[in-house]
Amino acid sequence: MGISRFKFTLNNEQMFVYNKNKCSRLGVAFMPNKYIGHTVEIVYLDRTGKITQRRIEIKGIRDGLVRATCLQTGSPRTFRMENILAWKPASKGA
Repeated sequence: MGISRFKFTLNNEQMFVYNKNKCSRLGVAFMPNKYIGHTVEIVYLDRTGKITQRRIEIKGIRDGLVRATCLQTGSPRTFRMENILAWKPASKGA
C-alpha cells in the first residue's frame, strides 16, 4: 500500500494528491484536520459512479467522513473519504 503523487490535470489545475487505493484509512492521512475551516478542491466519485470536481469548505473530518459546504451550490454535503480520488488546497485567488 503506497501513496502516489502525479500530475492530474482537470480544469487547468495540477498536482492533486491521488488516493490510488481508495482506502479511507489512507484518506485520513491525505486530508488532515488542519484543513478544517479551509477550502479545498476535490475529485470525487459519487454513489452513482460519476466523477465530479468540487470546491468545498471543510467543516469537520471524522470516522471516514468529510462534512463540508459545497461552494458551487452553497449546500452542506458529506463526502466519504474512500470516494475522494484526489484533493488539493484551493488557491487563494480562485
